[in-house]
Formats: sequence, structure tokens, C-alpha cells
Amino acid sequence: MDYSEIGKFISVIIIGFLSAYFGSLFALNKFKKEKFWNERRNTYKNIVEAFEELLHWAEQVRAEHCCEPSSAIEAKYEIALREISRYSETGGIIFSQEFYDITKEANKLIVQSIYKIHEQSLGESDTEQERSEWCFIQANEIGDIVNKYLPKLIEIARDELPKKI
Repeated sequence: MDYSEIGKFISVIIIGFLSAYFGSLFALNKFKKEKFWNERRNTYKNIVEAFEELLHWAEQVRAEHCCEPSSAIEAKYEIALREISRYSETGGIIFSQEFYDITKEANKLIVQSIYKIHEQSLGESDTEQERSEWCFIQANEIGDIVNKYLPKLIEIARDELPKKI
């Protein structure tokens, strides 16, 4: 066996190992990106659903206050508020800056609205009718905030998520 045959044999082995190495790096990188996008998609879905849940709650309160029929499905108001609050603090890790800023701004306005209405209603919510009035006012304000920010969040999420082929 001469040296040229040994060189050919070794070059084939080296090329095979390098190909396998770079192929596995590429596959691992692609897997990590897909996993990140799946996580981002799930968090976008969660935040959009939380805003929709607040919108559903606001519509239920409005319908009840105006003696209109409403859906029998109970809105999970506190859970939706908690979800929005949580992502407005921790969403910067996974959200884009624009999506995160809008989520944070909407949460700030919702919280300010809740506290403002709570302060205004002190001393004026002794009867069931008065509490119902203040709840109606709060639902309208929160509904307006959600109606303002939800379409923006959906549009940003739609633009940022990868397109399916």
C-alpha cells in the first residue's frame, strides 16, 4: 500500500466526519430555532387569549347591566388579568420589543383603570345597584383598552411568527 492510497482513505474518513459534524450542528441549530418559535407562538397565543378573555368579560358585564342575554360561559377575569400582568413583566425574555412594549403599556392602563375606578367608587358602592354601576364603568374602560391594543398585538404576532410553507 502506498502513501497516495492511505491519503485518499484518510481524506474520505475526514470528509465523512466533517460532514456528519456540520450536519448535526445544522440540525441542532434548526431544532433550537423551531423550539424557540414554538415557545414564542405559545406565549403570543396565551397573551392574545388573555386579552380576549377580558373582552369577553367586559361584554358579559355590559350585557348583564343592560339586561341583555349573554353567553353562559363564565369569563375568567382574574386569571386573564394575572396572565397579562405576568407577561408584561417577564415577556421581554421571549417577546419582540414591540410586542412587549404594547403588552406592558396595555397592562399599565388596565391596572390604572382598575385603581382609579376603585378609588372613585369608595363610599358609593353600598348597594348592589351601585356596585353594578361601578363594575359596568370598569368593564367599559377595560373593554376600550383591550379593543385598542388587541388588534395591534394580533398584527405584530402575525407578522413576527414564521410563515408555514
